[in-house]
Amino acid sequence: MIALAAGTVLLSGLAHVAEAQGAESLSGTSGRYAAVMEMDASLVDHTIYRPADLSKVQGKLPIVSFGNGGCINIGSAFKTLLGEVASYGYLAIATGPIGPEPAFPGPRPPAAGVPFEQSKTESLVKAIDWAIAENARKGSPYYGRIDTTKIAVAGQSCGGLQAIAVGADPRVTTVMVLNSGIIRGGIPTPDGGTRQPAGYLPASDADLLKLHTPMLYLIGGEKDQAHQGAEGDFEAIQKVPVFNANTPVGHGGTWRQPGGGAMGKVAIDWLNWRLKGDAEAAKTFNGDPCGLCKDTAWTVKRKSWK
Repeated sequence: MIALAAGTVLLSGLAHVAEAQGAESLSGTSGRYAAVMEMDASLVDHTIYRPADLSKVQGKLPIVSFGNGGCINIGSAFKTLLGEVASYGYLAIATGPIGPEPAFPGPRPPAAGVPFEQSKTESLVKAIDWAIAENARKGSPYYGRIDTTKIAVAGQSCGGLQAIAVGADPRVTTVMVLNSGIIRGGIPTPDGGTRQPAGYLPASDADLLKLHTPMLYLIGGEKDQAHQGAEGDFEAIQKVPVFNANTPVGHGGTWRQPGGGAMGKVAIDWLNWRLKGDAEAAKTFNGDPCGLCKDTAWTVKRKSWK
């Protein structure tokens, strides 16, 4: 298991759900649409977040493919954030089926004799493939309702590395990296040392050179174990716009607060700007100073900005 985890991992006995689960209404969202979380029989290894009544959505649904912290294979692990995303008129798909709520932000030991299971980077690609196919399939509830030209890949911690790896996909419009960054020389520990990650690493510096879209980094300040990696990414990424924002909340971020907390609001603004062309949301990131730059709770820097 990767040490850059924001949660535990799903026990293998729960990893493969044979049947889809019915839609679960999600409360506490702030968007204009009621949101639901569900599984689909044609995509049983993922969890879907969408507006409850697709017929009431104005315009088409952009796609958000999401990798969980720890690359945890539980698609409901970030339901507070992803329900908020869906309430703004998005189709968000997380890796893994609906499962037991994981410990957060720290890892939890597995049951005796049961191995950990992590999702793989390909799961984010599979979510995109499925959404595009559903948009084209007659009889699908998503038929003609998805904007297949507007696709974000996003992830927290280990899932952020998955998002970086998938960022090379030419279909991707933007990448959101949450409490994450390429691991170089080990993961910082509270005592000032480092530890080496266990398990697979979804991305490396080589993946940064393949990026072709605007990048958003939301980091929990210097006490976030991903801070050092994100700083290195900011220096290494070339040719594409990068917005790096830090607020001192640590590696767990604010994702389980209502609406995803302060980080969730910035993430929604980024999606609304980059995938929906929302001029008001764009003010959070543009201007001199930008909207978020005026907020003393945040430290912001931009690169290759236009």
